[in-house]
Amino acid sequence: MSRSPMVCTDDMCPVCKTIRYLNKDMEFLINPECYHSMCSNCVNRLFNDGPNQCPYAGCHRTLRRKGFRSAFFGDLSVEREVDIRRRVAAVFNQAEDDFETLRDYNNYLQMVEDLTFDLVSGNEGKRRNAEAQLQQWEASHKAEIERNRKAGREADEQARRRLTAEKEAARQRRLDAIREAEEEKRERLMSREAELDNMAAPEGQRVQLKRRGQTSRVETAMNTAMATADVGKLSIRGLKEKKKAPAPEGPYDPFGGMDFVPSRYKLGEGLSHPQIEKYRYDPGHTTGGYDFDEYTARVMFEAFAGMGVFIEDEKEVGIGLSASQVASIGAGIAAVGDKMELD
Repeated sequence: MSRSPMVCTDDMCPVCKTIRYLNKDMEFLINPECYHSMCSNCVNRLFNDGPNQCPYAGCHRTLRRKGFRSAFFGDLSVEREVDIRRRVAAVFNQAEDDFETLRDYNNYLQMVEDLTFDLVSGNEGKRRNAEAQLQQWEASHKAEIERNRKAGREADEQARRRLTAEKEAARQRRLDAIREAEEEKRERLMSREAELDNMAAPEGQRVQLKRRGQTSRVETAMNTAMATADVGKLSIRGLKEKKKAPAPEGPYDPFGGMDFVPSRYKLGEGLSHPQIEKYRYDPGHTTGGYDFDEYTARVMFEAFAGMGVFIEDEKEVGIGLSASQVASIGAGIAAVGDKMELD
């Protein structure tokens, strides 16, 4: 006994009982009046001659052929809610700028949401009351609604034009990038052809090839070969020239030749101070390898560090000059000033 294939209710027309398994091109349509689904063949058969009653049992709504359309969502309850919200938004289309305060605008949005909820999920009484409020508002604010619709269409048109301009700019950038890539490829081919022609050309007719500020490697090799040929030596193209061994360098100097010997004073031996003399032979200080002569040298360096620094003179003549240069330039400036006063 053969088993019949399982048939999903979504693939069967509830009016003519045709299944998609037997008709691959079957299309289901709905009408916003009642949201009852049926195949396109039933719609054409029942409503091509004019308005007719919905074939669903218990539904007494009168439907027309032009009202049928394909459902966007698989769940028809979602399809119905989306249609209701679209209809309500077309009537209650005020913006925040139309209200005096933000609280008034929020209260308006809450009122619209409550009305929408009654139309979507309310009982028959609430749905009828919400429908009456919707029609009353549409009748009393017809001019304002039309003005807001026009403003919305203009805003949508501006957004569409801006999006079109952005797409066109992106397309133009892509074309420019493609054009630049083609030009660069063409330049590389021309450069290669010129290099080959230059290699094949006789001596005296070779031209200098430069691209992006750099001499071509072919020309460098040719110049090297010509230079070696002038001195009567055999030259081989592409052979690396052996470099002479560099002269031995001295020991590495991490300070780069800087001399740390003080020039303004000479540090003598045997300097002492009562405050540090008691620590010189203290095992707690000498065990770590600390040398108290380094402390003396640092104190003397700090004492003489400010000598020869003239802030005001450096502001006038510039930083980076020696003390003698600053003094000479300052004396010259002073002499010129005294001469001008005498004149």
